[in-house]
Amino acid sequence: MATDSIFVSYSSKDRPFATSLTNKLKELGAEVWIDQDGIGLGTNWDNSIEDALETSNILLLLISSTAVASGNVQDEVSIFKEEGKRIVPIMIEQCELPMRWKRMQYADFTSTPEKAMRRVLDALGLNSEESDKFMDLQEKLKRNKAAEAQETTGDEQQGDQPEVKVAALLISEPEIDMAAEMHKKGIRKNWMIIGFIAACSVILLVLMLTVFKESVNIWMAIIGSLLINLLSIKPYGNITKRSQNIELIDLLKLKRDRLIRILNKLSEDEIDKFNTEFKNYVTL
Repeated sequence: MATDSIFVSYSSKDRPFATSLTNKLKELGAEVWIDQDGIGLGTNWDNSIEDALETSNILLLLISSTAVASGNVQDEVSIFKEEGKRIVPIMIEQCELPMRWKRMQYADFTSTPEKAMRRVLDALGLNSEESDKFMDLQEKLKRNKAAEAQETTGDEQQGDQPEVKVAALLISEPEIDMAAEMHKKGIRKNWMIIGFIAACSVILLVLMLTVFKESVNIWMAIIGSLLINLLSIKPYGNITKRSQNIELIDLLKLKRDRLIRILNKLSEDEIDKFNTEFKNYVTL
């Protein structure tokens, strides 16, 4: 069983293949990190990726035309090269490679998928005899290519297919609603903290003016009570920030609906920008 931590580097348009491959590797006992599963709600997107890159020993690189054009993928490859860590490249689409990538020996899943997966499993320290379990991924690739071909034709009768495909790449509506609900819970929690602080200051003031009235100056008691209320500044600021994020998330939901209507015009960078914008609104 493999003990190395594997970081999956891929283009968002290859996500269906990447997630299926990740799940199958996990079934074989591999420790695999992929952004789709590795970044929790409310976690800073960039920090999570940086931490995963630092702790992972192997970069599983899924090579395609969109991956080659992705700045994020290129950065991840550069980081692993600079640190001298292992890179296991899989060619999932024939495309022109950057100069630095041409020097890497890759497994060609497009021409000899079974042989390619045996090589990949060997490289990852997994049982290569299980390579036949990955053959259905070839059909997934073929279906994705067929969907892309239909999308580029501009055939209106096939409009629903690209909508399903690209919509799946964007943050889903349930995830957006979940993020808004998370902020609402945070607001309620902070109001409870503010109420608790206010109650404590009132109780303290009453005690000082009754039980300890002979030994405590009335102005000192009032000032002390007001100073305790200063503890409410941070939770109040948190409430303000969360309220702003809820408004932005609502706008983001409307923006998602508009993007769905112009799916054929969405680029890789626009999809990544939308998803990153969502992550920024989730974090404080």
